[in-house]
Amino acid sequence: RTNSNLTENMDISSKLKDIFQLLAHVWLLPIIPLSLPSMPASFPPLSHVNPLRGGLLDYDHVRNCPIDCASIYHNGVRRSGLYTVVPSLAGMPVEVYCDMDTDGGGWTVIQRRFDGSVSFDRNWRDYRDGFGELHSEFWLGNDHIHDLSAQGDYSLRIDLEDWTSNNCVPYMISCSVEDEEHQYRLHVSGFSGTVQDSFSWYHDKQGFSTPDSGNICAEISHGGWWYNQCFYANLNGVYYRVRIHKLPYGIVWHSWKDSDYYSLRKVSMMIRPRNFQSRSSP
Repeated sequence: RTNSNLTENMDISSKLKDIFQLLAHVWLLPIIPLSLPSMPASFPPLSHVNPLRGGLLDYDHVRNCPIDCASIYHNGVRRSGLYTVVPSLAGMPVEVYCDMDTDGGGWTVIQRRFDGSVSFDRNWRDYRDGFGELHSEFWLGNDHIHDLSAQGDYSLRIDLEDWTSNNCVPYMISCSVEDEEHQYRLHVSGFSGTVQDSFSWYHDKQGFSTPDSGNICAEISHGGWWYNQCFYANLNGVYYRVRIHKLPYGIVWHSWKDSDYYSLRKVSMMIRPRNFQSRSSP
């Protein structure tokens, strides 16, 4: 049985080597619409596999991969959809959804909700690694959000929609998330938008909490978030299919409806480099 396990492991290792070598030589790789198993978190970053020539990967090739959706945009792609990016700090390929239509494009979407098909009542590990479907509702994952936002100066755009199709757009000029060791602490500043701020002034510099992390706000709200005492904005709350609910644990942006009991219909969060400039043509 030991020899059998060894053979299986060698086969898996060989297949992964082929995949990684292909990724390292592809400059831009759209994702095929096919469900694939998540990559184990124990794999080392690509840049650490072998720093020498002739190893598993050539780091120079990895550096040429797009680091976010803005890079993909500037490589000439103008179509929204699923793509692979390789954040410069982590060096691991990540599947992301790129919004190339909103406000000039180049946005990496980190969260989206619109029908309640995906539960956001998840544990720390799920929020760390990400969950859901990129074409549907999802949380990209705190590790990935950190890796993306830590590689430069990023802005955050939030799109909100109520149950009568009214829309608001909160915007933060600066946004970053620390690593797991620092509880994915949030840094946001420079608020503007078409609604009053319920996010940056209250949730800035807060660590991330999940229902299983011992934070009472996360427990009663049934979702992971950057809670303070507890929230004025909570975009990962329970998805209620009615706009007014008897419990204040829905998808909330307090200043818009002046209420914690109005749960929004749609929300998305996406980031983009602050210095991004759209182009009229590739």
